[in-house]
Amino acid sequence: MLQIALYLSCGATACYLWGRRIKGKADSFNSITRVADIKCLDDLLKEKASNLLVVLSGNVASATPFNCKPDNDSSSGDVFEAKFEMEYETKKDDDGGLIHKSHNFLLQINETPWYLEDGTGLVKVVRAELADGYVDTMKPQFDMLSMSEIFQRFENPQEGSKVICRCALDTGTSLTIVGEAARDEAGTLSIQNPKEQSFMIFSGEGSFDKMVANLKSNSEFYFFYSKIFGTIAFAIVVFKSVSFIRRVLRERAENADSDDEETP
Repeated sequence: MLQIALYLSCGATACYLWGRRIKGKADSFNSITRVADIKCLDDLLKEKASNLLVVLSGNVASATPFNCKPDNDSSSGDVFEAKFEMEYETKKDDDGGLIHKSHNFLLQINETPWYLEDGTGLVKVVRAELADGYVDTMKPQFDMLSMSEIFQRFENPQEGSKVICRCALDTGTSLTIVGEAARDEAGTLSIQNPKEQSFMIFSGEGSFDKMVANLKSNSEFYFFYSKIFGTIAFAIVVFKSVSFIRRVLRERAENADSDDEETP
């Protein structure tokens, strides 16, 4: 029983420490300045010119998007695109004899400067590829061939290239960014990789608050089980202690009775 109490005490301590760590992370995120409108960044930078951590939301926009789509499409173009292609080619020797066949895999990345805008202003996003969650914002655009199609291209190769998978970040995509607000050499508002916090990008407007709420919920979960394990461990220790005291008192009483009987 005492061994079980020891294990429960260790579990309670581990849950408490882990819950405190998660709570500290949530509190750290809560301390970051939330920017309701991008136009407010100018005033915030006047108050704190450096190391200004902010959370802001807006839509992806660019002056030079590519892969532009028709006007009736909700997204007018891409600001980032990555394509993984499989290319097959055949070459003959100079004398027209031996044929060389080869499969090549190519990774093509296209990107253009882009910014976040919310109707009140815009802010340039610098080195977004370094941010945690950047790839996750492009998951809905993945268009991957099935494994059977890939093997079929090996068995029955066709001249040319075929896109195996593609991901892209479209203009108009709603994002929430956690980063350091600053001005570049030209005086343009920008958000970049901070020195004191992780650079993060989330899909949608309320995703950051949802993440913080989940962290708080997880910390409360661990605190709850820490209390449960600690209470059970304490109850076991109390129960064993009381049982031990009763046994000692009973043995002493029995010894005293036997001594009295032996005394003439």
